[in-house]
Amino acid sequence: MTQNKFCNDNVFTNEASVETFFINRLLEDLGYSDQQIIPKTSIQELRISRGSRSAPYKPDYAIQLDGTVRWVLDAKAPGEELTNYIGQCSGYCLMINQRYRNANPVRYFVLSNGFYTQLYNWDSEEVILELSFADFVDGNEKYNRFKQILSNDGIANMVSQNQQVQHHILYKKTLEEVNAAFAWCHQQIYKKDAMSQSAAFEEFVKVVFLKLLSDRKLLRAHPDIANRTVIEVPVNEVKFSKKWIEEREADTPNPLDTIQFRELLNDLEREILVGNKKRIFEPNERILLSPETIKGVVEKLEDIFLFGIDADLNGRLFETFLNATMRGKDLGQFFTPRSVVKLGAKLARMKVGVLLDNGSRYTESVLDACCGTGGFLIEVLGEMWRKVDSLNTLTLAEKDALKNEIALRKIFGVDVGREPAIARIARMNMYLHGDGGSSIFQADALDKQVRILPNDSLEIQQEKNQLRALVQQPGGFVDVVLTNPPFAKTYDRTTANEAAILDEYELAFSGEGARRTARNSLKSSLMFIERYYDLLKPGGRMITVIDDGILGGDDYRRFRQFIREKFIVRAVISLPGDAFQRSLARVKTSILILEKRRNGETGQPSVFMYPCRYVGIDDPSRQRVLPIDRENRRRAEEEIATVLTHYEAFLQGDPSVADYVVSGDRISDRMDVKSCLLKPNRNVDQWEAAGRNVIKFSELVDLVEFSENNAIDTRESDDFVTYLRVRYDGFAEAGDEILASDSTYSRLYIVSAGDIVLSNIGATYGSCAIVPAELDGCVVTNEFTIFRPKEGVDPRVIWMLLRTPEARANLLLLATGISRTRVKWENLANLILPLPDPEITERVAQAIREAEEMEQASIELRHNAREILETHLDLANNEANDILLAFKPPR
Repeated sequence: MTQNKFCNDNVFTNEASVETFFINRLLEDLGYSDQQIIPKTSIQELRISRGSRSAPYKPDYAIQLDGTVRWVLDAKAPGEELTNYIGQCSGYCLMINQRYRNANPVRYFVLSNGFYTQLYNWDSEEVILELSFADFVDGNEKYNRFKQILSNDGIANMVSQNQQVQHHILYKKTLEEVNAAFAWCHQQIYKKDAMSQSAAFEEFVKVVFLKLLSDRKLLRAHPDIANRTVIEVPVNEVKFSKKWIEEREADTPNPLDTIQFRELLNDLEREILVGNKKRIFEPNERILLSPETIKGVVEKLEDIFLFGIDADLNGRLFETFLNATMRGKDLGQFFTPRSVVKLGAKLARMKVGVLLDNGSRYTESVLDACCGTGGFLIEVLGEMWRKVDSLNTLTLAEKDALKNEIALRKIFGVDVGREPAIARIARMNMYLHGDGGSSIFQADALDKQVRILPNDSLEIQQEKNQLRALVQQPGGFVDVVLTNPPFAKTYDRTTANEAAILDEYELAFSGEGARRTARNSLKSSLMFIERYYDLLKPGGRMITVIDDGILGGDDYRRFRQFIREKFIVRAVISLPGDAFQRSLARVKTSILILEKRRNGETGQPSVFMYPCRYVGIDDPSRQRVLPIDRENRRRAEEEIATVLTHYEAFLQGDPSVADYVVSGDRISDRMDVKSCLLKPNRNVDQWEAAGRNVIKFSELVDLVEFSENNAIDTRESDDFVTYLRVRYDGFAEAGDEILASDSTYSRLYIVSAGDIVLSNIGATYGSCAIVPAELDGCVVTNEFTIFRPKEGVDPRVIWMLLRTPEARANLLLLATGISRTRVKWENLANLILPLPDPEITERVAQAIREAEEMEQASIELRHNAREILETHLDLANNEANDILLAFKPPR
């Protein structure tokens, strides 16, 4: 038994006893009168959001001062886990505080089960103070602190101080809400000031940059706000606000431009003059918006805390905005999913402050020559700085000097984009995140000569001269390349400039000696691999996103040979097919890790390969945020940790990761993970060992051969036909009805009831169906395979076997396609499956038959119910049907 100043702990039996013997006496000791303590019976119940749902809730006590609730307390039964109730209490405080425009009167909440008592800021999940039962005695340091904060006098002092200082409140909002606010601002500028979409974006960038700088300054002044969702700061510390503008309008009609933006330009120009920065804005640039438009944009953004929306999203705001409002699909060449960026930056394994034999320290340099808005560079800068912080032998001053060296001399980026100037946005992002923008160049990194073009400004010419001096160093100039080259861009010989660039590339020619011929065009993603070979030092590493079509397609055998000749392949990490969905790029990708061969180095050692399932899918193409997004992000983070752990084990020669290692000769042709690491029909030995009846699929079915009787030549037929649509859920339905002659296919094939129809493209998604009687005579194209079960084989069992994950996975491995896997008959024929014994076969078939009967009965019951209702109330009258026919809107 333990005793504190209020009671013995053996009196705690339930929540009521905690309230009676402990909480009530505690509140009295804190100096509160009965009138200040609102019990649960008198507290207003509010609906508190919990994920996608809401539920009614109220705490056990609300403590008020001057008629306003200042903190709340929720008592729990002994043994209950207090952290389970943080969200409820915080949500309740939020609901009360939202009623006040520029104040948050409820400052704290307390949770207690008698044995433990926890104090929280109202909007944070991090505990300020935790006291055990025995801490509640006079003179105890924790209890003294507890009383200092929550006593009547403590709360009164806090209220008095707050009343003397006006506060500005900012909210951390969801990415969806930020996107909506950004889009509103862009449209406001576009409409109000009659600008083009591109010009409106450029003006918005200036304004939002000032907003981000203001928020960054607040974060540096108040580090604790990083963990808060609602931020309260003194109003005089907020420079980006309507109030700040209105206080200065008497002196200048547009103070955001003439004061804030001018100060920013002056600061940047000083840094440019000494070589610490590259240009973000022109020296005499202005914010070319009317004061009214600026004020409207500021008012829209002033209450949103942008700099700390989410640690993962810092520096991605411009990419998100570009994707949502400006560049659409074209942004695919810039935007890389955040988890892919994180994984790539960690796989780079940057060496920082390595102590050499001569006593000096060496830090590696990194390049992204198609850096877009700087996602990889921002992430790798943070990774390198974290490694500096872990160097415990360095003084704080030495760490600061090393961080500065990394930012100014070890981070390199290039981007060719001009409209808008993407390199400047990358510099802006780097500026906001500690810099590194001093070595980001606006140029075409694929131009090995870094030519000056007629339309280059004097400043661009100077940039190119600096870049040329870097890239033309013999033997390369960087240790690491971290990049995601454009998927679709191509250089061709139709223009003199691109022809001259292509002439410099080994890959732009085929054949040898007298038989050497120039290719007419070449994908820039291939050119970047060759260019990075030039720029890397011997032994340097490249971590690049690459199209799987290049790793496995027949058209790219010569390119894969180039890779094997010039590099050691260290790893291939497959990304999910939807990893680049946000870019609207329908392409399967991987991360390729290469090491530039040293002189005379030959041979290809074993390769690490890993098939990711979640990395990349945490950036959905839709803007609306759903609960699954948080789960996908968690899974992606876990998978990143797994990949890194396994890769490190592979590099150390740990046999525990043998399942992810392939011998060097396995990549002598294809290099994609699906082809090299995974084997189709991989479980056959296990099935046979277990005594299963294992059989090839071609022994179960016959391929339907089409003749003039069951095929239609669309060039000679004007008959109406109905397409058969095969859904991913395994059922068929009638599709569009068209004239056969309108089909884009030269032949259509007539299916019969009982046929099994498989979509060649959708097979791995389960797109396989038995043709029902009512769809007999529908047609399909040559993108489908039609077969019939052999004598004695039930089609229902075949249908279900084909839709199992094992069968679909093996079809995926058997098919040769990359981004759009197309299953052919020869793949199906070679599919090996275990057959169920006769008893299981009959049970499966009977279950499906019963399901079919129930489905038909369900259809008939719904039809009957509809007829009863419409007939009884005359809801299917001729006039209603005529209206629908005459005026129904187009589909």
